[in-house]
Amino acid sequence: MTLETNESPGFATVISARPPVGRKLQALLFGATGSLPEQFARYLVVGGLAFVFCLLVQGFSGTWSSDFLVYPDEPAHFVGSVMVRDWLTSGRWLTPLQFSRSYYDHYPYFALGYWPPLFSVVTGIWMLVTGVGRVQALIVSAVFAAGTGSLVFQFARKRVGIAAGLCASALYLSLPVVRKVTCAVMVDNMTAFLCIAAAVCLLRYLKQPVLWNGLLCAVTSGCAILSKYSAAYLIALPFCAVLILRRFELFRKPSFLVQPFIVGLMVGPWAFWTRKLAFYGLPSEPEALTARHAASFIVNTLGIFPPALMAVVILGLIALLVRPKAWREDLVVLSLLCAGHLAFLILSPVGPDPRYMIAPAAVLLVAAFYGWWELLEWMYGKRWESAISACVAALSMVFVVSQFRHIARIPQDDIRNVVAFIMKDPARSAQHIVVPPTLEGPVIAEFVVQTRHRPYDYLLRPIKILARANWFGLNYSSAIGTPEEMMEYFRKNPVHLIIWNEGPESMVKAHERIKSGMLEMLQRYPLSWHKVVSLDSAGGSSMSWTIYEYCPSPQESR
Repeated sequence: MTLETNESPGFATVISARPPVGRKLQALLFGATGSLPEQFARYLVVGGLAFVFCLLVQGFSGTWSSDFLVYPDEPAHFVGSVMVRDWLTSGRWLTPLQFSRSYYDHYPYFALGYWPPLFSVVTGIWMLVTGVGRVQALIVSAVFAAGTGSLVFQFARKRVGIAAGLCASALYLSLPVVRKVTCAVMVDNMTAFLCIAAAVCLLRYLKQPVLWNGLLCAVTSGCAILSKYSAAYLIALPFCAVLILRRFELFRKPSFLVQPFIVGLMVGPWAFWTRKLAFYGLPSEPEALTARHAASFIVNTLGIFPPALMAVVILGLIALLVRPKAWREDLVVLSLLCAGHLAFLILSPVGPDPRYMIAPAAVLLVAAFYGWWELLEWMYGKRWESAISACVAALSMVFVVSQFRHIARIPQDDIRNVVAFIMKDPARSAQHIVVPPTLEGPVIAEFVVQTRHRPYDYLLRPIKILARANWFGLNYSSAIGTPEEMMEYFRKNPVHLIIWNEGPESMVKAHERIKSGMLEMLQRYPLSWHKVVSLDSAGGSSMSWTIYEYCPSPQESR
């Protein structure tokens, strides 16, 4: 395999000159030359277009007005971010652990400690400026999705030109799993952006191995790990790249050797402080490490692409095997990034969830563009470059439009109106409230949104007070055996309200067991649980809501 040095791996690069075009915007977007400020402005323009694209995806899906239902972890990410925001405004900066414990007593649905802090810190600081809300948090997800799209453009542009680079960016942002993550308050877009940004910084360092570039590479890698521990493989990425590219002289440079120490200084204190929580949410009995298990991650990564695009990507990757001159520094580093990301996931006790693999998917898309371009250039030469670009643009536009037609509206279960009904009555606020067992997280997150002076209400999760189960709702054991025992528990531990919902059966069996036990108690003791209001969800949802107020009767008191 022949390795050739890329002449433009970083942001501050200049490639061969072309004649200037007439208008400034055209020169900015489609001119290949320019000073550093002009190139930086070009990436800002592309990033802005990608951001608008992400906002359109969110708008078409209806996620701005929906509940926190896209992913099970979404409410926890949101509540954790708001907690950081409220801690920053509390003045209790020297007692973060005490503050978080007190906050958990009110809103028991966040996992800061098990998850690294960067997403919560960034989103919390953003909400200091913009206020607390779902839309504000979704802007953060859109920004990092757009950032990843602009990095895809950057990598593709250097090989295949501006037009095809824009197509690659649009195709990435149109992928179903990317769209879904962009419509949720989730950390995955941030992690994908920082991982690929670390590759950009590494390529910059390989071109100019100076201390500043080494620091930039280390800091970006550290930030990626502090967004999600699955980025820990980035520590080894520079060493593997130097070995494969045979840049052995870098092993003697302090700017290279200092990088893992900087990453350690960034990640180490948090990892040590939260070491007892880091493995709390992982399966106690992970799946055996087999070839089938490893293959499932590769298959699911390719499965991120819709069938037609998957075939194009696979053929483009095959083309790279017959064109060894395509393997320059940028492709080598990206390949190592993809391999490291998948290897870390395979070795981790997690399943092949597609959202974990959006960074490798971005890499495969860029690599496929490289392969197709090398193959077509070899077959037809540069004279057909404009025609090829036009065909790529047309096909990409067809794909993007077809994906927009398949954007599904996110369901709405009317949680907002249920919480608003409770919050509008001061007598029902600042009370102990039991949230529905099948929608604990979304309801708690909505209380956080609508409460102006947090922490305020005491929200109780049935899975915590009435039963015992692990992170995944497994190993269930009931702490309360019968409806009589459950009623006795609430007499000794009074609550003001129970929020009850009727809807589709939960996939978590522990939630259904608790729900059936609570329903039997509510039916058996109607005098103690007064029905305050019943609501039916709008928007075609099959969910219905009932709010019960605890009113112990004289007969039951005796």
